[in-house]
Amino acid sequence: MIGLEFFQNCRYNRAITACRKALLQDPLNAVAWLIIGDSLYKLSRYTEAINAYDNVLQITPKNENAWFHIANAYYQLGQHKVALENVNKALSINLFFSQAWLTKGRILRDLEYYEEAIWCYDRALEIDPTIKGVKKLDCILRLGSYKKIQISSK
Repeated sequence: MIGLEFFQNCRYNRAITACRKALLQDPLNAVAWLIIGDSLYKLSRYTEAINAYDNVLQITPKNENAWFHIANAYYQLGQHKVALENVNKALSINLFFSQAWLTKGRILRDLEYYEEAIWCYDRALEIDPTIKGVKKLDCILRLGSYKKIQISSK
């Protein structure tokens, strides 16, 4: 709980230290591993974060949050296809995970699958109409430009 408090107060290095101490008592503490992963992610230490999330998955393989966070870390590393695989695993566990649909939309947008990205954004908004960060208009504009380019090159 101390690690969580440090994390919530943006004291990520202290959160990591507190959680590592907790892991000495209970190495199978998935929550501690998740907080470590989240803290490392916030510190832009994405590869280390992925390793922490992998530890979560060894303890709780169907932890959609770990799969989701792994996807975001791979996205930050520019490994969009691996990110997509991982966000799909999160969604296979929980189809109502609006943030995962948002992340999938962002990944697909960057991979230039604009129609699929729009569908994912719509799904995220359907689940949670208050969700922030939807880039649907960006996809629509890019899709329109992309189709114009295709038509003019024929």
